[in-house]
Amino acid sequence: MPLPRAPSRVEPIPFPVFGMSWFANPGDGTSIVAYCGGGGSARTGVHNAIVIQDGDAPPTQISTGDQVGVALHVYQNPVTGGLFLVVGLGSQVQRFRLPQGTLSGTIDVGEPVNAIAVHAMAETLAVGCDSGTIKVYAVSDDLFGEDCTTLHELQGHDKTVCALDFATRGNRIVSSAKDGTARIWQDGHCVAVLTCSVQSLPDSSPSPNTTKTPQVLVRGCAFGDLDGRVLVTVASARRGNAYLTQWYQTESSTPDDAPDFAVADRTVCSAVPISAMSMSQDASLLALGSVDGSIILWNVPDWKQCKKFVELHGLPVTCIAARPYPVPLQGEEDDGVEIHARSASADSQLGCLTMQRRAPRKRSNRSGGSNDGLGFFGWVDRTIKLGLFLWVLSPVYREALNKCAPTFRETGVWATGQCIMDDVLIAPSRRSGVQVPPY
Repeated sequence: MPLPRAPSRVEPIPFPVFGMSWFANPGDGTSIVAYCGGGGSARTGVHNAIVIQDGDAPPTQISTGDQVGVALHVYQNPVTGGLFLVVGLGSQVQRFRLPQGTLSGTIDVGEPVNAIAVHAMAETLAVGCDSGTIKVYAVSDDLFGEDCTTLHELQGHDKTVCALDFATRGNRIVSSAKDGTARIWQDGHCVAVLTCSVQSLPDSSPSPNTTKTPQVLVRGCAFGDLDGRVLVTVASARRGNAYLTQWYQTESSTPDDAPDFAVADRTVCSAVPISAMSMSQDASLLALGSVDGSIILWNVPDWKQCKKFVELHGLPVTCIAARPYPVPLQGEEDDGVEIHARSASADSQLGCLTMQRRAPRKRSNRSGGSNDGLGFFGWVDRTIKLGLFLWVLSPVYREALNKCAPTFRETGVWATGQCIMDDVLIAPSRRSGVQVPPY
């Protein structure tokens, strides 16, 4: 497993990670990264926990007992400003209030949870299950638990739901699953089915004795606009190329009819399957994690790869989080490095990845005079530079003193300046002995 080039880095963590979320507020720079998992090993011990990193504050760890978290989401109520974290633990969804990390409610879903999403207005929670069922609940700051209203139970996927996302405006939901499809849901109904296909590899084509086709896994999906008219999916078979597809709602679709989605771009983004995907909140950056441990950063507007970290993890990437917004975030003031993606795997390693080539030079933040914070070596460096500068100027000073001092006493400053310019610094062409090549 090669180490990434600085300022990107890989940090050891005490347990395998299976779920990750990165929340940021572009207004005040709040940045919260949370991840969950567990299992550990005989060497490290068994840790089932949630870790919350709030800016540059010390991390907070919450034990999840005998349950391993596989999906979580950090969100903020835009009206009240309340910060919460929801996590899928077995067949339950638990919510914790941040930054305290106190439990504030539990929803019993009734079947294993695999994906979680929360609407931007913090009033709706969607839960994707291993069976393919999606359950949608009405929640609030004060209401989360057995009293929550079940708004919809969406049926359509026949295999495990891999990812969920809400459109910022309206009530559209996009889901993707291991059945090879992504589905658009609205008001409790499936309004569009997007069938994702992959090209068969020579070694994965059906044998003459069977007509079975490779299973297509749509590991990631996300809306690329506010209204849910543009979305991105990533799909692959269990081996072979991974295909990144951008879909858009055609203009022929009307509010009264079922929307029709067409393919805008479809590109091979990886030679191996993608196991995790995350899109930034401004829909400009995609972070993709592959089964060989590599990380790909994808520029959505230009629709091209902008950075790849080869085999960063020793095992398939289980979860990844793209930088939510391209604005300064808390916790980045000390080293000036903007992290563009965070990744994790069952190898108990946390990747902090940036597209910067090098970290900016550190500057002292201490108040006071212009020389504060230099230290001993800073003073030595400045003294040496000043001495060299004076040594270089000393011959010029002596010559100016010898040639132009009488002029200063007799005619004043202006004539002295002209004397220094003509007799010390440069020689005019009118002076005898200076030859000018003829035209």
